[in-house]
Amino acid sequence: MSKKGSLLAEGKTKKIWRNALTTSEVLIESKNDVTAGDGARREEFEGKGVYSTTTAVKCFELLTAYGIPNHFIGPLDATTFRARELSMIPTEVVVRRIATGSYLKRRPDVEEGERFKNPLVEFFVKLDAEHDPLMIRDYVSRRVLLYDAKKPLAEGFLREVRPVQSMEESPILDLFITNELVSLAERTFSVLEDAWAAQNVTLVDLKIECGNDVTSGQMVVGDVITNDEWRIWPGGEKSRQLDKQVFREMPEATHEAMKVLKANYAKVAELVGQFKV
Repeated sequence: MSKKGSLLAEGKTKKIWRNALTTSEVLIESKNDVTAGDGARREEFEGKGVYSTTTAVKCFELLTAYGIPNHFIGPLDATTFRARELSMIPTEVVVRRIATGSYLKRRPDVEEGERFKNPLVEFFVKLDAEHDPLMIRDYVSRRVLLYDAKKPLAEGFLREVRPVQSMEESPILDLFITNELVSLAERTFSVLEDAWAAQNVTLVDLKIECGNDVTSGQMVVGDVITNDEWRIWPGGEKSRQLDKQVFREMPEATHEAMKVLKANYAKVAELVGQFKV
C-alpha cells in the first residue's frame, strides 16, 4: 500500500514523495513540465506527466524482466510510480550509439551521425556551479579531470580532482564505482536499444542515474527513463526524431509547436507500450 507523505525533493520535471506507509519506499511523480538549457527554458503541456510515467513504468518493467537491477516497484497512478529509496550517485551516465548533440561540441573533429561500434559511455558530475562538467578518468596517472561539457576538449579543461569512495565526501567516484556504473549503463542501453530496434527506431543515446538501495546497499538504476532521457530516431532518421530534442530546437513555443511536441510524447508512450516484456 502507498500514501503520499512528505515531499522529499522536487526537480524540474518530477516530485519525489515519502511513502507514508513504509520507511524504505518513495513515490515518484512526473510533472507536466518540459525544460531545456539547464531549466532556463520551461513550458508545460497537458498529459506530459502521464506520458512520462507510462514510459518510465514500461522501461523499468523491461529492465526488471532482463534482470537489470533498478528501483522500480510498481505503478501507483497515472502520474506516479512506487520505487525503492536510493542514496543517489550524483553523476549522470550517458551512453551514446551515434555522435550528435553536445558530444559534437566537445569533439568537433567527429562528424554528426558517426556510429560507435561499441556504445560510448560518458560521465557528467552533478555540480550546478560548473553546469555538470564532463568527468574523464586518466587511468595511467590515476587522475580525474573535469571539462566544460559545452566546449571542445582542447579548450574546456576546468580542474583536476581526487577520486574518493565516499559520495558524502565528494561526487567524484572511485574506479570500482565507475566500472559498476558503466556495466549498469551498458546493459540498460542494450536492452532498450533492442526493444526500440524491434520497432525500427534507433536509440541514439540515453541518460540514466543510479543509486544505492538504502536498505540493501545494492547499486541499481534509479530516477526515471522517459522521453526526456533519450534521443530516438524512427528509421534512423534524425528528421523524424520524437524526443525532447524537438523542444530544444524549437525556435518558439507556439501553440502549434507544443501541439506537435505533445503528439510526439503521446506516440512514444504508445510505442513503449509495445515493448515485449
